[in-house]
Amino acid sequence: MIKVAFFGEAMHELSLNNELCFGGDTYNSAVYLKRLLMSNAEVYFVSAIGSDELSMQAYNWFKNQGLNLKYLLHSDVRTLGAYGIVVDESGERTFHYERKNSAAREYFKLAPQQSFLAALEQKEFDYLYFSAISLAILDEQSRQLLMAAITVYKDAGGKVIFDSNYRAVLWQNKAIAQKCYKQAYARADILLITDDDHFGVFGFASSQQLLDFYKPYAHSLVIIKQGVNDTLVLQQQQLKNYPVQPAARVVDTTGAGDAFGAGFLAEYLITQQCDPAVTTAQQLAIQVIAATGAIVATTLTITTSNQLSPSEQDTDYE
Repeated sequence: MIKVAFFGEAMHELSLNNELCFGGDTYNSAVYLKRLLMSNAEVYFVSAIGSDELSMQAYNWFKNQGLNLKYLLHSDVRTLGAYGIVVDESGERTFHYERKNSAAREYFKLAPQQSFLAALEQKEFDYLYFSAISLAILDEQSRQLLMAAITVYKDAGGKVIFDSNYRAVLWQNKAIAQKCYKQAYARADILLITDDDHFGVFGFASSQQLLDFYKPYAHSLVIIKQGVNDTLVLQQQQLKNYPVQPAARVVDTTGAGDAFGAGFLAEYLITQQCDPAVTTAQQLAIQVIAATGAIVATTLTITTSNQLSPSEQDTDYE
C-alpha cells in the first residue's frame, strides 16, 4: 500500500446554497487521490483545525472522505479559515479569503507537531505532498522548520511532491516567494507547475522560457500545465507534449489543478508511466470543472483499476 501525506490547509468553503463544504489545494488533491486509489493508498491529511463546532464538523467530513487524520492537530484558540468564490461566465474564479485566524498557520507552534516531524524523519510515508500555499501560510521560522524536516525525510529515502500554487496576497514580497519556491524545487522529486503560477512568481512563462527555467530541475519529474495549451512533461532532459482534452462544459474551475495533480499521481505512483497519468489527470480535471465547488461528485477510475477489487470500482463520489 502506498502511503502519501498531504501537508497544508483546508478551509470552510462558503457556499451560495449554504451547504457545508470544505476546500484547500492540498486537501482537494488528497481527497481526489484517495477516491482514485481507494484501498491501494493510505492518504494522510496533515494540518491543524480548531476545537469549535465547525472544526469538529470538518474533522468528521475529512474522515468520511477516507483520509487518515493521525497528524491533524487541534488548536484551542484558532479555527478554520474561510473562503468564498466568485465565478465569471467562463468559469474562471476569484477567491475571497479570511484566514488570519486559521489554525493551520500555527501548525508548527502546536506541541503535538513533533509527532509529524518524527514521522518524516522515520519515513513513515512513501511520498510527501505540499504546495506553495502550504509554505505561504507559515511564518519564516515554521517554513524553515518544515524545509529542514523535508531534507531529513529525503535523506531517509522519502519522495517529495511540490505544487506551484501561487497566491500573491499570502507572501510578504516576491523575493521571499522566489526563495521559497527554489528551496522547494531543489527538494522535489515531482514538480506540478502551472504557467500562471510561474508567471506570478518569476515573471515569464512562454513554453520555451518554462522549459529553459526547469531544465536544471530535470532530476525531478516536471509537469507543466499551460491552460488550454499542451501539457509539458520534462523527465531526465526528455520533453513530451500532451494536447489538452477539450472540456464540453465549464462551470467552475475551482480545484481543477488540484484534481489534475491527484489524477496524475494516482496513475504515476503505481505505474511510473506518464502517458496514462496525464490522460487521467486531464479527465478528472474535466469532471471537476463541470460542477460548482472544489470537491464535487466524480465517477472516474484509473486505468490500473484492475488492481482494485470489483466492489471498489465504478463508484460515484460526493
